[in-house]
Amino acid sequence: MRRWSFTMILAAAALMAPLSAQKQGQLFLSLTSPDGKPIEGLKADEVAVTEDGVECKTLKLEAINWPTKVQVLVDNGRSNTNPLNPLRDGLKDFFTQMPDGVELSLYAIAGSPHPLVKPTTDKQKLVDAIALIAPDTGAGQFFDALLEASERVDKDKTPNFPMIIMIGSDFGAMRVLDRDFEKLQKNVYNHGITTHVLLNVASQGGTAGGGQVDIGINIAKISGGRYESFNGTTRLATLLPEIGKQVAQSIALQSHQYRVTYERPAKVNERASIGAQLRHEGSVRLSLHGNY
Repeated sequence: MRRWSFTMILAAAALMAPLSAQKQGQLFLSLTSPDGKPIEGLKADEVAVTEDGVECKTLKLEAINWPTKVQVLVDNGRSNTNPLNPLRDGLKDFFTQMPDGVELSLYAIAGSPHPLVKPTTDKQKLVDAIALIAPDTGAGQFFDALLEASERVDKDKTPNFPMIIMIGSDFGAMRVLDRDFEKLQKNVYNHGITTHVLLNVASQGGTAGGGQVDIGINIAKISGGRYESFNGTTRLATLLPEIGKQVAQSIALQSHQYRVTYERPAKVNERASIGAQLRHEGSVRLSLHGNY
């Protein structure tokens, strides 16, 4: 068979333990056929990992079939609930698109973040709970809700691919301590928490620049997620189904993949270029944490 080569560059090292201290490295590999179906039966001798062009010894190849767990955080303050129907309609389409068996939870974050539905695989329970989302006069706790969601992931010791969907707004002032922001960043990076941030910037006249905007862009970027700003709640009726389709595709890629453990070169750098060469046909995607 032909030999296929793929390369990725490590993310900024500021949030990582120094790679030079690690004798072994690992990456996740998704291998699919042209119609998008996962390819099974890949063997260790068909995979060669490279760092900065140096071929590394493959120590272990494991088939991974971990679940994806999705937390949906909804700012139900005045910015996102006037009118309310676009938010509710968009959420219904979002949950309907989720694959069967995916663990989902729903939180309202205006005033004080609280769960509307705790983790469940029952999609209908999520759809029914949408009616419980009511306008709140308080501001959405944008940062606190993100940090709490990341800490729930940090406490979960079961293998999974975590994901956060933040439906927020820039209404309300925030005071964020540097140490708390650093904790959020580390949780997101270390656990590979794909974080999609949808931010209603209507309260600032459609302009970017609030603390929510800066944090949302940062967290989405380091997680490989999507940041999308919009002006006015009516956009949620179409934006949430778009995100739902993207999330469903990510879940499909994450549900069947391989984890490759390899021996790192004697001389390494903290921003190594990591690649994989495969003696197997198919579409390949690489990731450090298995999230796409």
